[in-house]
Formats: sequence, structure tokens, C-alpha cells
Amino acid sequence: MSAELDMSQYLGLFMQEAEEQLEILETETLKLETDASQERLQVIFRAAHTLKGSSRAMGFSKFAELTHELEDILDLLRAGKLSLSSSITDRLLAAIDALWQMAASIGAGEGDNLECGPLVRSLQECAGEAGSAAPAAAAAKAPDELPDEIVEALTAALEQGPIFDAKFRLMEDCVMKFARAFMAINAIQASGEILVAIPDTEKLEEEEFEQDFRLIFHYSGDTEALEKELKSLGEMESVALTSWEPTAPGASAAEAVSAPAGVAAPVASVPDAVPARKAETAQTVRVDVARLDSLMNLVGELAIDRTRISQVASELASATDDPRLEILTEVVGHVARITTDLQDQIMKARMMPVEIIFNRLPRVVRDLAQKLGKDIKLELHGAETELDRTVIELIGDPILHVLRNSLDHGLETPADRLQAGKPEQGSLIISAAHQENHIVIQIQDDGRGIDPARIRAKAVEKGMMTEAAAERLTDKEAVQLVFASGFSTAQEVSEVSGRGVGMDIVRSNIQKVGGMIDIDSVAGKGTTVSLRLPLTLAIIRGLMIRQTGQVYVIPLASVIETLAIHDESLQTVNGREVIVIRGQTIPILRLERALGVPPQSAENSSRGYAVIVGIGEQRLGLAVDGLVGEQEMVIKSISRFCGGLGSFNGATILGDGRVALILDIAGLAMNSRGL
Repeated sequence: MSAELDMSQYLGLFMQEAEEQLEILETETLKLETDASQERLQVIFRAAHTLKGSSRAMGFSKFAELTHELEDILDLLRAGKLSLSSSITDRLLAAIDALWQMAASIGAGEGDNLECGPLVRSLQECAGEAGSAAPAAAAAKAPDELPDEIVEALTAALEQGPIFDAKFRLMEDCVMKFARAFMAINAIQASGEILVAIPDTEKLEEEEFEQDFRLIFHYSGDTEALEKELKSLGEMESVALTSWEPTAPGASAAEAVSAPAGVAAPVASVPDAVPARKAETAQTVRVDVARLDSLMNLVGELAIDRTRISQVASELASATDDPRLEILTEVVGHVARITTDLQDQIMKARMMPVEIIFNRLPRVVRDLAQKLGKDIKLELHGAETELDRTVIELIGDPILHVLRNSLDHGLETPADRLQAGKPEQGSLIISAAHQENHIVIQIQDDGRGIDPARIRAKAVEKGMMTEAAAERLTDKEAVQLVFASGFSTAQEVSEVSGRGVGMDIVRSNIQKVGGMIDIDSVAGKGTTVSLRLPLTLAIIRGLMIRQTGQVYVIPLASVIETLAIHDESLQTVNGREVIVIRGQTIPILRLERALGVPPQSAENSSRGYAVIVGIGEQRLGLAVDGLVGEQEMVIKSISRFCGGLGSFNGATILGDGRVALILDIAGLAMNSRGL
């Protein structure tokens, strides 16, 4: 009686592999239109092949059927029997979309019950156009004798150690033959190396054999224990394990076998020879992101305690001359270094490449370009740049919205571009790069750009400002009005954009992660949208300042410089305080006014410090009572039950146990401009 195999325990692994392989399928298929190389076709084919095998093993028949048809088309493309066209690419992408839907359904526990008959027929029509919808290969049976070339190669391999021969027969009612075969292969590869598989590993995966298969291998472990393990595998009718010795010349070389690993060239002439490789020890493990988040929180608490212990040790050292303080200081220093290293390693474990976002963009560009009748060349740079996974999750939609705006509003149709003296094909460049402690992502197009005059006119029309106020705006300031709520210059509403919602939400979402967004545009030349993002949302370096008896934190990445100020160093322009630094006029914002708290005394308003902060190209001076110092800080979110955050991004715990609020510099800057 065969043992039933519970596949539900492997569902999580299947979903992870399915997502990885579907990402490869979609990304590489999109690249086929510009580079249909054999290498790329092979990568796509292997991804489809892997998906087919794993879905069949899990019993998802419709998923396996669709990937099988996909694989057939890719095989015909590889063989040159089918020429790639836009129509074929569309069908491949439609099939991949259906596979994504099936994967989502499987993940939700609803199985792969998606009607894909029309898609299957569409792919079969493509194969029919090639005049050779590949028939299933005849089932191979493992021969008792080997081709002369294989015998010679195995004889040479005997010098490296004894060789064993395992012959297997599966039960007739075995429903997952290849799964059983690979369970046997994995058992052998734990302490051995497969030299020959009959039929070859590809035919085993395809289940192109009846009940018999054969494995010949080196083995360094206990063969009796191995034989017992092989016989215990479910749905096995018989297993025969013997030592292999050279025999007389045998069967025809026409039988498909796998070549011995690292053996001489004659084996390569055997049809369908595929090297059987020894499994390597895994160098990575999958970890649930919830565990990483929990670990990050614990390390954050440790970092807070590290700061408090350091402060207490410093206070004790200044209050007493106990000789044990030297030991305490040394231990505190060591704990601080270890905690910092641990913190760095956890941060690195949470980092993910922006490639995760970038991989979604080529499909969006292709589909929207076709819908809008535009010819657009997309370039992606810096996809390997890494960000904290929390930031990655939050910026995907804002980037997508900016991209759709660029495609709809920015880039022109081929006819309009030719009329403007531009190349018929528009250019869209998306890049990511490190800048100091930030990541800068830019979306750049060579489209029509943003006309400042049109922005001013629209602002007046909507009643956002008077005509005189609009005229006083610089071109740069006028362009920034696109971030105002409800603002849109689109002549008509489309399904892509033009409803007046979006860019204000984009800015809001970017600011939520402590980032900044900026637009540079030249009418008729193009537009560049820059997103400046923090590497992580968990830990920052901050400048502690004192205002009205409270300590606040300014993210150090926003700080340009600090300086002492007096009333005589301030000037007034249009009723607003400014300070002139090296010829540059910088507006001053008194922090107590921005936060809505009165100054402690009149004396505090006459002198103090200015912290010059930067938001994109904008500069702003925050007038504060005093400077406390720099410190690495763990960001703690503020509960929604505390009300709106207002001018704050979060909070942190200082070394003395007090809570300090972290200022939202971008929000303060926007409020200071009255936007």
C-alpha cells in the first residue's frame, strides 16, 4: 500500500517559487521584443518548465496545462520554427497574466479554477502556424544495457570511487512519477553524485517514461541505509541497488541518458545528454518578513538602552572616581559596538533592490504606450540599488503614478514629436542611485514638459491665487503648484489621468516615509521628477534642538548648517523675516510659531540659533532656542489615537528616557510657504 503524500505542507514553497518564476517570465518576455537572443529564450523556457513541473507536482492541472502550452511556444521560438511578433508577445503576456491570477487564487486557498480555454487555444493556434505543434515524445523506458560511450566514461569514473546502480519500478497507479524520481535523486545526492540518469533528467521532469527509471552514481555513505531509504519512498513497486561494473558493449546509443559529470567528450555525442549535477548546499534561507520586523524592533529597543547606559556611565564618571568605572566604561563601549554591528546587519537583511519595483514598469510602459498610440523607449538604471523593504512597499504606487503621468501628459505621439522636430520615439529614463544617506529615484522624459505660464493661468482660474500673486511666482515655484490638491492641467479626463487627484497624494505618500519630491521641467524639452528617499524608516541620525523647554529632533539628512543669530542679523522682506548667508537670502521660520507654542521669555526671541535645512532646492532657517547635539535614534510611530501628527514624523526615546518628537521638515517648509 503506497503512502499518501500530503502536498499542502509545500504550498508556501510553491507560492514563493511561482512568484519568482513568474517575475522572470514577465520581465524577460518584455525584453524579447528588443533582444530575442537564444540565451533569453532559454531563461524564459526554463522558468515556464519549472512552473509546469512544480504546479503538476502540487496537482494544479490548469496551471500546468497553461504553462505547458507556453513552454511549447517558447520551444518553437528556440528552434527557429516560429518567428517572434508583437501578436505572439501579446499572447505570451496574456498567458502570464492568467498565471498570476491563478497564483493569487491558489494563495487565497481557492485553487487554480480559472477558465483559460481561450488562452490555451490562442497559444495552440500560434503553434499551428509553425506547422508543428510538438507531439508528445514517445515514453522512454530505462534500458538494461548502456551505450558503449557511457560504459567507457563510467569505467574511467571508477578511478574516483565505487559506482552504484539503482533500478526503480513505480506502481502503475503512481500519479506523480517525476516527484518520486526526484525524491530518489535527492536521497542519493545527500552523500553522492548522480553520474547517469535513464531517462535523462528532463524526460523525468516531463514524465516521459512509464514505470521504470535508473540512476547510476558515486556514493560515499552507508549503502545499506540508502537502500532502505529508497525502498521506503512511497509508490515504489521495486528498488534494486547493486554495484556497477563494466560489461560488454550494450544497447544502442539512441537511448537518451544523462552524461557523467566531468567525464570526457565522447559522452557529449549521445543524443539528449544532460549533465547530472550534484546538489550544492544552500547558502541562503528564507525568513518570514514578520520575523525580520520583530528582530528590528528588538534591536531598536537595544539601541535605545545602549544610549541610556552610555549616558548613565558618562554621568557616573563625572560624579565619582570609583576605579570600577573604567571597567564599566570599557564594557559599555564594547556593548555599544556590538549593538551597532548587530543593528547594521539587521538593517542589511531588510534591504531589497529597487529592481522589485522596476520590474513592474516595462509592462506598464508597453501596455500604456500601445493604448495611447505612442512609441516609447524605456531605460532602467540602478535597479540593484537597495532600500529598506518598508520603503520599497510604500513607494511603488507613487512611482507608478508619476510614470503614468509622464506617459499620458508628458510624452507626445510620434506625429506630434516629428512636428516638434524630435525623434519619433520618445525616451523615458528611470534611475536610482545613492546620494549621501538617501536614495534618489528619477523619472525623466523628453516630452512636452510643463509650461509655467499655463500653470499660472490655471491657478488663477481655480481661484488658488490672484493674477498678481501668480505673476510673482518664479517658473520653479509655478511648477510646484502641480502638487496642490485638485490641480490638473489636462484638457480632458482619461482613464489614465486628468481628474486632479494624484500628485498631491504622491507628495503626501513620499513625505510619509520621510522623503521629498521635486520637479524640474523645461517646456518643450522634458520633465524630471526626483524622489529623495531615506534608506530606512527604522533608524536615523538626528540633531536635537531645544525649544520652549522641550527637546525636538531634526533629521540630520535635512540639516545643511547651524549658526547663532541675533535680531540685528535678521532682515524683513515683504513682512517676513529672512537672513542673508553668503549672499543667499533664506526665509526664517520661528519654531514656536510653527508649533503653536509661546516662547518662554522675550529674551529667547531676541537671540538663539538658526538651523538651515534643505528640501530639494529650497532653503529654510528654523529659529530655535538652543542646540543639544547629534544622536542616532530609533524612530517610533505615533498612535493614531494621539490625533494627527501635524508637524511631526514620529518620536524617539532619548538617553535619559524622555520622549522627543521628530520634526517633519518637508511639512514645515510647505506650511511656511502657505501651500
